[in-house]
Amino acid sequence: MPSTSSPRAAYFDIDGTLTATNIVMPLYWYRRKLGSPLGFFFWRLSLVWRGPWWLLLDRIDRAASNRSIYRSYGGLNRESVRQLEDQCYRECIRARLMPLARQRLEELQHGGVQIVLVTGGLDFIMQPLARELSAECIAPGLVESGGEFSGALTGGALSGKGKAVAVHAHAGTNKIDLKESFAFGDSYADLEMLECVGHPVAVNPDSRLKRIAIERGWTIEKWKRNNV
Repeated sequence: MPSTSSPRAAYFDIDGTLTATNIVMPLYWYRRKLGSPLGFFFWRLSLVWRGPWWLLLDRIDRAASNRSIYRSYGGLNRESVRQLEDQCYRECIRARLMPLARQRLEELQHGGVQIVLVTGGLDFIMQPLARELSAECIAPGLVESGGEFSGALTGGALSGKGKAVAVHAHAGTNKIDLKESFAFGDSYADLEMLECVGHPVAVNPDSRLKRIAIERGWTIEKWKRNNV
């Protein structure tokens, strides 16, 4: 890696990039663990129409899709969620970390590159991964009221332009040289984050991101998923 007098960072998307996951998986897990059997049955039944709507909305506006999905956390007890955070991480996230992702992270860290996770996933779900990887984590949180989640985000959903703003803010605060830094993402929603750095990498890219990456001569990497 080239030497530089300024610090460098590698900004990673998580779902679909570092891990073979999506933001619905932890939601489903928590609803099953914390809801009553009857309540969970009807909520799962509602996925017949919620699922297609979330997928359609994701194609149009990922931030809007994320906000819609996170409303399903409304009413869950924050303390109960906290007590299950490590278990949720082990079963939903850690088990699906891609082997080549860990290898790439270690290579960058050995080269003195700071690892920063920039994710649309919720902070309490992604922080355990950040701790294990010795990384910083930029992620949205949920509003709490009376010890319960309201289902609303404390700030905007982190996607598209929001990720780019977060990267520039982090780089400015930490005096990161973005021209010598890296970004890794799997979807078109990560495009603006990838455009922030001198070394963008499309990982298992969707069709739109793959086309742009080829046109611009970006690095494309295929990371095989764990068999889980």
